[in-house]
Amino acid sequence: MLSALGILIAALGGLMFVPAIIDLAIFNEDWQTFVGGGAISVAFGVALFLAMRGQEGEWTIRKSIMFVNGIWISVSLFASLPLYFSSLHLSFVDAFFETVSGLTTTGSTVLSGLDTMAPGLLFWRSFMQWIGGLGIVAISVTILPMIGSGGQRLFFLESSEQSDNPYPRIREFAAKIALVYSTLTLACALSYYLLGMTFFEAINHAMTTLSTGGYSTSDNSMGHFNSLGILSVASLFMFFGGMPFLYMIRFFSADRPKDPQISLYLYGVIFATLVIFFFKQGLAPGGRVEDLVLSLFDVISIVTTTGYGAGDYQLWGPLFGVFFFVLTFFGGCSGSTAGGLKQFRFVVSWLVIKEAAAKLIYPNRAVPTRYGMRVVDNAMAASTLCLVFLFFATFVVFAILLQATGLDFVTAISASATAVANVGPGLGDIIGPAGNFSSLPDFAKWLLAIEMILGRLEILSGLALFTYDFWRW
Repeated sequence: MLSALGILIAALGGLMFVPAIIDLAIFNEDWQTFVGGGAISVAFGVALFLAMRGQEGEWTIRKSIMFVNGIWISVSLFASLPLYFSSLHLSFVDAFFETVSGLTTTGSTVLSGLDTMAPGLLFWRSFMQWIGGLGIVAISVTILPMIGSGGQRLFFLESSEQSDNPYPRIREFAAKIALVYSTLTLACALSYYLLGMTFFEAINHAMTTLSTGGYSTSDNSMGHFNSLGILSVASLFMFFGGMPFLYMIRFFSADRPKDPQISLYLYGVIFATLVIFFFKQGLAPGGRVEDLVLSLFDVISIVTTTGYGAGDYQLWGPLFGVFFFVLTFFGGCSGSTAGGLKQFRFVVSWLVIKEAAAKLIYPNRAVPTRYGMRVVDNAMAASTLCLVFLFFATFVVFAILLQATGLDFVTAISASATAVANVGPGLGDIIGPAGNFSSLPDFAKWLLAIEMILGRLEILSGLALFTYDFWRW
């Protein structure tokens, strides 16, 4: 486990030399911080790998849980080094918060003045989200299902069932994920460039679009470009980012899986868009094409937990703020880069509720509950319902803790929601679409960083470390 972490940390350090080259090309002094951070990360990672190689024994579920926790914590610590030592003069808590938000593809930020920031720093923020998005997909379809994270066994690719095991060799599957992810990123970047973004802007926004991260090169986010074409392209590729990558890999194959969560995801986005659109038309008729594009963009941005903004939707009225707050919890599909509860859990929860109601009428009913072609057994149902409960319990507990730090009610509950669902912007004047998280107390930022990691660990995998049974060998 530790040797694998060493490889990841060393690889991360090597990637820091890319923004170093960008800053060096324009003679920006921050190239030195990337070189220094990269050298420290590579040295530590290589030393850890060499020290632990061949000494860790069999890979167990306990080690898997420790590994996924170790990834987010250790990688976040090392990735924050360039931000901490940069000319931004960030405190360590701000650098760590920004890094955790980037790697978990949450998109909450403590930074402003992005329009004039050094390109190396902007690239590193976007690159962290792109790396994080790829890692999230890999973990969510391999390790998390193995440790029973909220019923994700339905999507486990190393199952004994052939139908769940399209690529027995995990390296082959990982290569296919990377190929699809990279191809969509390049297609998105080309589309942005053709629609008027500079090459640098197109690359950065493509990385944060497919990763459903939401970091931008401008304080005004996507509103900076004032282009319906760019918003339309962003909506399309954010939607792809919220799709199961397993499904996209097998889309053209004869054994393409039947996945009910995709239907819920598609129809949910359409329904929410039409609701927002018609309410806007009722308040201010006119501008129908523009309003429809903006409604679609805002809905997909929130549902996929990307967090891009094209304006402050809070200005439309309190009803819209409440509606978008509810959308915060939904998320994209399992096996995607999106956060939130995930669509498949809503499907499984509904199936369980429907089955329970049917048994009240027909006590001897013995029809198995199916998710597509797969049987949902009692263990999967219990795991899913447990995760849903823990998700909302985590949201409530952290909201209370955040309010105890002095935050107002709206800021506290929306900050907690956006952190556990990995969305980005919250509600209110402070952390709303037009604000950022820089003015929050340091303790609140630590709490939110922990909650963002818990959200990405699917709650159960993170909370397991705090149980007595986990440490009882």
